[in-house]
Amino acid sequence: MRFRNTAICALLAAVVLVWQGCGGGQIVELKKEGLFAVPIGSGDEEIGIIREESGRFIGPSRMLFKNGFFFMVDDVNRKIMKITTPGDVILVISKGNEEGAGDVNTLKTKQRRYYDFSLIGDIAVDGENNIYVEDKKLYKEEKESFIDILSFDEEIKEETEYEEIYKSYILKFDRIGSFIHKIGIGGVDSDPFYYIYRIDVDKNGNLIVITAEDDWQSWNSYKYSENGELISKCTVTREDIVEEEEEEERAVFVMDTMPTGNEDELVYWVSYYETTYDTKRMKKEEDLWGEEIEIEDYNSSGGGSSKQEKRTMRDLLGYRLVYYDLQRETVSRTFKWGTPLGGAVESTEEFLGMDGASNGFLWKYLDENKAIVTIFKQDGNVIAKRSFAFENDGIWMNVHVSEDGSVSAIKVDDTYVHFYRWRSDRLISSKDEKVTLKGFISEKVEGFKNANR
Repeated sequence: MRFRNTAICALLAAVVLVWQGCGGGQIVELKKEGLFAVPIGSGDEEIGIIREESGRFIGPSRMLFKNGFFFMVDDVNRKIMKITTPGDVILVISKGNEEGAGDVNTLKTKQRRYYDFSLIGDIAVDGENNIYVEDKKLYKEEKESFIDILSFDEEIKEETEYEEIYKSYILKFDRIGSFIHKIGIGGVDSDPFYYIYRIDVDKNGNLIVITAEDDWQSWNSYKYSENGELISKCTVTREDIVEEEEEEERAVFVMDTMPTGNEDELVYWVSYYETTYDTKRMKKEEDLWGEEIEIEDYNSSGGGSSKQEKRTMRDLLGYRLVYYDLQRETVSRTFKWGTPLGGAVESTEEFLGMDGASNGFLWKYLDENKAIVTIFKQDGNVIAKRSFAFENDGIWMNVHVSEDGSVSAIKVDDTYVHFYRWRSDRLISSKDEKVTLKGFISEKVEGFKNANR
């Protein structure tokens, strides 16, 4: 989720795993795998990092583990790196030109390629190690002009405003970094995309591009063949995935969307809240004063609380996982998890992603040194919940759940970018864990409940 990387990845620095399931109380150590470090810098085999005194930080924007390789987007140096698990950088595609690059030799262990990137966005990799790259460019489009009637100049000034818009293409490179073609909305060399939310490759090798409207009320899902031809397009609106009665009774937020392991299916992660103060009294105030935000200190008969008091009176009810069938254009199934009202403020749970078996991964930040990972099946049943403790001697970012069930992340310190990988099957199951009869029956009961929600 492009979102939220530093907080998400903090949980993955864990070295201690606490079993909270049926076995109860057993401590299991979770070992990091594939550990190596890449120097920070501007060289071919270095990763760019910018730190400023103001606290501004710029680091790698995207990292994924696929087919046994790490693929990294270096925003500072504007390049893409392909790295083996021992830490060898075997491919670099960087901003520049082909002059002096030499002839292509597929037997070389290290490849250097050039492309005149504008700004690198999301990336995806297929089963053949072809790399799909979002190349986006910022345009300023003129808005309708207005006259500054407050100007003190002798002549009235007419000011021009501009709207910033990103237009993107998807670039396809082969496994050794040679450019193949450029994909737009209609296929190869067509018009650019606007507001790309995510790109991915399905199990059949088709490119999936998800775009979001600027008001975040609808999403377009495009599918392209390996040759860049448009196969299908589907638009999903907020009304398609959020039930009308939920909108009326509580606040609902669509937090994330991504393809699942099933063909022609998207999953939406939704959170919903409700207020615990007197909503009828609030409605009366709105009728009298307009929007609630304008109410400051209303103390007449039937009056209410101050604006500051109301802002603290919202409770997280739970989350909903909505699977949307693009072929049938309908929701195929929905599962939800609730949280108790009252007490301490609940932190928001985030949808981390899915593995190749469509097991989902969630994280929840408990405090500055602890987080919870929840792993669940397609039917909504929870496989495991884990409590993680993590060190804070660096900046954690770029968490990724791979098709093979591994979880990876990076940590940035003063001189290196450290790569970590965990096998998620050790998160899901262990030889030391046994499911009791009670646990087996509880899982079946929960499955029955989910199937009827």
